[in-house]
Amino acid sequence: MTIINSRLPDIDIPATDLPTFFFGRLGANADFARENEPRPLLVDGDVDDGDSLTLAELESLTTRLASGLYHTVGVRPGDVVAIISPNTIYYPAAVLATLMVGATCTLVNPAYTAREVAYQLVDSSASAVVAAADFLPIVQAALDDDVQGNLSRISLTNNVLVIGKTPVVVGSTSVPSVFDVLSDSEYPRVLLTTEQEAKGTTALLCYSSGTTGLPKGVMLSHRNVVANILQCFGLLTDDFTKERPQTTLASAGIAVVVIAKFEMARYLTLIARHKVTQSPVVPPIVNGLVKLPIVRDYDLSSLQLLLSGAAPLSAAMALELKKCIPNACVVQGYGATEACPALSLGWPTSMNIRSTGNLLASVQAKVIDDDGNMLGVGETGELCFRGPNIMIGYLNNEQATADTIDTDGFLHTGDIGYIDEDRFVYVTDRKKELIKFNGFQIAPAELEGLLHQHPSVRDVAVVGVYDEERNTEVPRAFLVLNIDDKLQTPDQVAGEVVEWLDGRVAYYKKLRGGYRLVDAIPKSASGKILRRMLK
Repeated sequence: MTIINSRLPDIDIPATDLPTFFFGRLGANADFARENEPRPLLVDGDVDDGDSLTLAELESLTTRLASGLYHTVGVRPGDVVAIISPNTIYYPAAVLATLMVGATCTLVNPAYTAREVAYQLVDSSASAVVAAADFLPIVQAALDDDVQGNLSRISLTNNVLVIGKTPVVVGSTSVPSVFDVLSDSEYPRVLLTTEQEAKGTTALLCYSSGTTGLPKGVMLSHRNVVANILQCFGLLTDDFTKERPQTTLASAGIAVVVIAKFEMARYLTLIARHKVTQSPVVPPIVNGLVKLPIVRDYDLSSLQLLLSGAAPLSAAMALELKKCIPNACVVQGYGATEACPALSLGWPTSMNIRSTGNLLASVQAKVIDDDGNMLGVGETGELCFRGPNIMIGYLNNEQATADTIDTDGFLHTGDIGYIDEDRFVYVTDRKKELIKFNGFQIAPAELEGLLHQHPSVRDVAVVGVYDEERNTEVPRAFLVLNIDDKLQTPDQVAGEVVEWLDGRVAYYKKLRGGYRLVDAIPKSASGKILRRMLK
């Protein structure tokens, strides 16, 4: 019945903004900062012999883009810039440039549909957009569907940029690229120099799926982000470097090979070509590494660390992965968007593949029962965490913030688990109703709200079911139908409903679990769906 502290010493968090911290930290690394043939920091892995950026090139690009955002696009302190793009070597420049002029970045999932993009643009009050070329039609569709004028401040001609080297024509409009607005003119660079400024200024506005429907804006401060970098970085440098010093930022620096979309053959090719030493993975990728014959055709001997996150990885699967890539340490991490995101991380030299790792430095935890009473070490309940990486709160939603962060500052995760005497964290279940598909979170209430709009749906419930082949959860709809057309069978109507929904949501929210027809949705006396009766 106690608060559980990390076994690591507390971190010292500088009172500064994220760009200053980022460039200062990496600038102290000799491999990145040397004048003659510095090591590339970012490498484009999508094409053979793709572009790369050194630290100096990234800093110059970021500074000139910040000037362009200020002078050409009109971004000012307190504004919000939306970034809609898959991974690219230019993504960090867009984020850091936005922060340098004192604005906030809201990061939009590139899998979103126009409807979902429009919601985030409106909710975040975004006044400018930086988007990958392939997503400009989605941005235009979101703007075209804005019948209430909530997005009238945004237009392709004034404050939308392409995150790439060349402008793109959408319809009859030429949308400039970020390179078109680069400027060497002076601009009022915003610097945060006190702890209060760093704690109170939102750097990133990420959207987290909620159990009650639409995503909520998670406000992450500059201090939150800096703290979490140091928490993760400190754990690896304190432990991992003792045996593998060449793999860490502290000793030699890590170049990041960037790919826009995961494709197994390309991923394996890049590991072999660039002698990749570390790779974050999710359980479906682990499943592929273990089971696909193509993996045996590539030299993966350079891999030294595989960090699995976003969803639980079974001990059995972790052991199988270790057999396939014996040189690599296989560890897990655990976190939440509201925690920026990491809360625990596996120690490569303290292997415990059943857990999601040790509490990060400066993180405290408590485990509570259904009545809010604190439980002891090794006892199972809801996992709650407190630390410098916990969000400011939810944007314009004080009630949701109060429901999630208690008066003692602990984030209630909605995950069920326990923490052992060695401070290893174990996640055993979810109190929340969220469905996790390949690491993406899906709120059943959001899909249910959409399905209720279909005239053939009288009632509906969506639950997550485990798909053995995909090695992940998938959403399944339980439908109570209204059938007016006697010429159609119930299955035909249900099929049309599923197709209708799948055309309105991001790809990962589609009803891959199919549907089941039922006479009624089981509910409690208060009207709450009893999802456990549908699994």
